[in-house]
Amino acid sequence: MSDSGGARDSAHVAPAAQSIIERAAGMLQAGGDPERLRILELLLSGEYRVSEIAARTGAEMSTASQRLRVLLQENLVKRRRAGRDMFYRLADCHVDKLIRNVLDHADPKHLDD
Repeated sequence: MSDSGGARDSAHVAPAAQSIIERAAGMLQAGGDPERLRILELLLSGEYRVSEIAARTGAEMSTASQRLRVLLQENLVKRRRAGRDMFYRLADCHVDKLIRNVLDHADPKHLDD
């Protein structure tokens, strides 16, 4: 077996069910869009109103809402309503770790690690 440079657990990992693979692929596809990833990065620092997300990402409100809808459908974010405002946050600690790890892994200073 070839080594990809990372430490491997010696225990055998059972293949995931097809439904889990498909769900994971949908999550990665949703988060893989640069503008949606920018939203996920912003949400690493907490919960934001849609208007704040739009302003901080330079998007129109309707565009930000559409991007958030995709992230919501893939269970990457959660939302709550407070009066007339809709707030979004990362869905859970797994999403937080995933986004942090992806961004860290993509950073050129880590390419030689």
